[in-house]
Amino acid sequence: MSIKISYVEISEKILFFLLLLSMLLTKDLKAADFPVYSLLLLLAALGWAAAGFFLNKGAGISFLPVRYRTDLMVLFAIGYEVAAMIGKLFRDPDKGEIDFSGNAEALAFAALYLLISSGMKFRQNYFDMILYGGLLFETLFLYAHVTGAAYWKYGELVLKDAGAAAACFLLVCMVGVYQYCTCKDRLRSLFYFAVSAVSFLALALNRNTISLWLMAFYFLAVPVLLRPTARLVKKDMQMLFLFGFLLSNMSLLTNYTGIFVTDIAFSLEHSVYLDLLLASGGILFFHYWEKIPEGIDLERLVMRKMRRTYKYLFMVGGIFFTGIVFGADRWTALGEKMPDKIWKSFALPLVEAVKQSESGFYACFQETGVIAGIFIVMFLVLLMSRMRRNYGMDRPLTGGLILITIFFMIQLLFYRPAANTLTVYFVLLLFAAFYREEKSRMVSIRIRGETLRRQDGKELEGKCLEEKGPERKIE
Repeated sequence: MSIKISYVEISEKILFFLLLLSMLLTKDLKAADFPVYSLLLLLAALGWAAAGFFLNKGAGISFLPVRYRTDLMVLFAIGYEVAAMIGKLFRDPDKGEIDFSGNAEALAFAALYLLISSGMKFRQNYFDMILYGGLLFETLFLYAHVTGAAYWKYGELVLKDAGAAAACFLLVCMVGVYQYCTCKDRLRSLFYFAVSAVSFLALALNRNTISLWLMAFYFLAVPVLLRPTARLVKKDMQMLFLFGFLLSNMSLLTNYTGIFVTDIAFSLEHSVYLDLLLASGGILFFHYWEKIPEGIDLERLVMRKMRRTYKYLFMVGGIFFTGIVFGADRWTALGEKMPDKIWKSFALPLVEAVKQSESGFYACFQETGVIAGIFIVMFLVLLMSRMRRNYGMDRPLTGGLILITIFFMIQLLFYRPAANTLTVYFVLLLFAAFYREEKSRMVSIRIRGETLRRQDGKELEGKCLEEKGPERKIE
């Protein structure tokens, strides 16, 4: 009895393997002086490409030579990397060992681009694989802080760079929050809630100030880029309060409980300010939330006014954050003269973190050169342009991919993700740009300044004032 395996099944299994592999391995683990991760990444990508070449017939996936402007850039990059590898083979042997790991990763990324952009579908399980791998890594990270045991070899290699570790923790946090906010199953929601809580704790213990600020902005961006239903806003605020509550109590956990045996210090003064900020924000949020009529299905209520509020807060916070980033030296000098403790508690730690960080874009130019660096930046700009055209509030999964990708781009301004985490972000970026998600069509009504939407199209109670397209307004 022969078992027929389709290309779609093989591609899903390979992508599962890549995501889990990228969350658990690092480029610094070597065998015969060659990074194990780079070799496995290249073999998986080439195996996937071979399966696509032989089995893609009838799978609805087409491999055309040129479909987008980015295709030309990828084909050029493949030719360049192959030529560079050949050139290294014939160079002077006295110059030392030949390192092909960077070329292998570039070829693997090019293969991933050609495969994912050819029409592959994104599945919710891919997010779960990221969470499984990230949860295992975070558990080992927390175990070392609780027991005082020395990091295993992999942990020492990854966690020596706080920025690279923050990129990994932030990825798991963002995916966990998105999954929790969009999940409708109660049991799975509990799992996502637990994973997010563990991720928040790991992110706080890593003590990368920039990542903590980015996570706070992520909560504000969720109702802006996704359809702001009352249910989504409620779950997003639950995550925000959990994150703020955990962060505000880190001084108690580290200084007074003895749970963590490692030498980690958090300011009690910072905790007090965060508690006051959470309390004031909670009062305003619940004051607005009480205006929602009882008996309304939160999944159908679209809170457009709340979305505008979140958008305003995000813009104000973004301007403040940008001002601190570009004026780090001046803010440091000003902070020494200002007696305001709140300013020193929130702004100065961010200033110091920005001054000590190394941009991922800078590292790219430093390692690849100016011409190659400009080439990569242009490629990312074109992908972002396609991602913008692919966005729509009626595409929730694509919106989540775009949301995570935007914060990945922001991270590159401040620190450099590890090679394994970069692979996961790159895969999500490609899906955000090329995944063709079916639009979800809704019927909505307006009630007390907000919007109540229905999917079944049945008649709604109340006097209909206007009916236009898929929307109905009632009073």
